[in-house]
Amino acid sequence: MKKAVWVLLLGLAGCGGSTNPADSGSPQDSGTDAGYDAGSEQDSGTDAGTDAGTDAGTDAGTDGGALAISAPDDQWTWVDFPDSRCASGTATGMAVNPHAGSTELVIYFEGGGSCSDGTSCWGPTPAAKNLEGFDSTNFATAPQRNYPLLSRALPANPFKAMNFVYVPYCTGDLHAGATTQLLTVPDGGMRETYFYGANDVDLFLARVVPTFPGITHVWMTGTSAGGFGSYLNYDRVQRAFGVRTDILDDSGPPLVYKGATGNPGLFSVWGYVPPAGCAPCTSTADVLDYTLSQPGKYGFLSFTHDTVIAPDFGYTVLEYPALMSAFSASLPAAPRAATFLVTDEAAHVVQSDPLLAPSYLRWVSLMVSDDPSWADVCITRDGGASVCP
Repeated sequence: MKKAVWVLLLGLAGCGGSTNPADSGSPQDSGTDAGYDAGSEQDSGTDAGTDAGTDAGTDAGTDGGALAISAPDDQWTWVDFPDSRCASGTATGMAVNPHAGSTELVIYFEGGGSCSDGTSCWGPTPAAKNLEGFDSTNFATAPQRNYPLLSRALPANPFKAMNFVYVPYCTGDLHAGATTQLLTVPDGGMRETYFYGANDVDLFLARVVPTFPGITHVWMTGTSAGGFGSYLNYDRVQRAFGVRTDILDDSGPPLVYKGATGNPGLFSVWGYVPPAGCAPCTSTADVLDYTLSQPGKYGFLSFTHDTVIAPDFGYTVLEYPALMSAFSASLPAAPRAATFLVTDEAAHVVQSDPLLAPSYLRWVSLMVSDDPSWADVCITRDGGASVCP
């Protein structure tokens, strides 16, 4: 480890419960979080339009057994999964974008908030996106599909010639849930809520694995809530493929609410089942620590002044740089792990700012190529070197 200060600072490895019972493993259900927020994770505008509007329709197969998906190369195909569930209980699906000859796979986990009770899930201002449903129509207009790291048209994108899978987000549980809850909604009624993020991932993997035979390397990536999902699902994805699996996490840090020692909602509300070797696990930090004990790399991108994650965990934006500095110091040294921190912009999700693309694409390229110069970076928005917090 670079420095053993992260756990000391936040008490992340403690076994006690959260001092705030509303804590659900990440945000405090403030109504703003953790993924695509209209004011924070906007369309990057860097994809030259080659992927947008070229969907080959919906795959007609069922999600039973190990049926491979039939889809044309280099364009998105939406696949319905009748047995999957959004929080409302409606079925959802996922999208694939194969690339002929590639033995590498990028799995992108979409962001979009989190919720843990009747008000945060079903109140007038839900704290998570798409809880009522996500289908091919939603996917067709999802701005995240145009992020630079999912663009085949961008020469600087190190992922451009890999296979892509897009996991949508409609469960409010950081892609980690495996249970249902009967929640009391604001009008006093009850509503069954499906926290099925991890269950859905298992369904998807049953078809993704046979769809992409011969995969030698998997990249798990995600933004905000999807960033959390990338490492919370690492174990199931790595076991499914049995090959090297690396993580690129954009703005999904393993925080607990200020003053707390764990993320009890992750387990009690969402029913997250940690990896078998992760014991005891009482926080997202525990899960990440376990993940970092396995083979593979971990890259983390973030603003040092994150305007969404900081308040979701009870911190001010001005307190957040110290958290990011401590987190960076706590990670294993490169080439196992490294951080990319933007120091002069108050925002959320690095990939949402197109001006940052040249800088982080170079950094990700070093990670992808196993370049020995890949290391911690602190930059300004214009790409200049910056003093790390």
